[in-house]
Amino acid sequence: MEIIEGRLPDYDQLTRIREAAGWEPLPKALLAEQYAGSKWVVTAWDGPRLIGTIRAISDGVTNAYICGFVVDEPYRSKGIGRGLLMALTEPRPTVRWVLHSRPEVEAFYRKCGFAPAGGMFRLDRRRALSG
Repeated sequence: MEIIEGRLPDYDQLTRIREAAGWEPLPKALLAEQYAGSKWVVTAWDGPRLIGTIRAISDGVTNAYICGFVVDEPYRSKGIGRGLLMALTEPRPTVRWVLHSRPEVEAFYRKCGFAPAGGMFRLDRRRALSG
C-alpha cells in the first residue's frame, strides 16, 4: 500500500469506491473538475488499485476544507484513512482544518484530533449538479 500526495485518482475506480460507500453518483467530468480545483489531493494505492482518497480546498495558509474522503470498503479499519488524513494535515501545521462528518464516523475524527465545531452554516448546492 502506498499513499501519494499529488497523484490524481483514476476516475473509474473512484466512481466504484464512491458508489460502494453509498455516495451520490457524479459524472466523471465533474469528479475531474472537483479534483482539479482542489489545493491538495492525496490518494492511497494497492498496486494499480485506488483504495482511498482525500482532498482539500484551501487558501494554502490558514484555512482548509477537507472533502472527498473515502476508503474502499475492504481496506477500512487498516489505518489507511488515518494515513490519508495525516498525509494531508501534518505537513501543514498553520492550517485550520474543517470537514463535514456523518455521525457513524465522528469517533474516527475525534481519535485523529478533530473536535466538533459549532457556529457553522451552509448553503446547499443546487441539485442541477447531479442532473
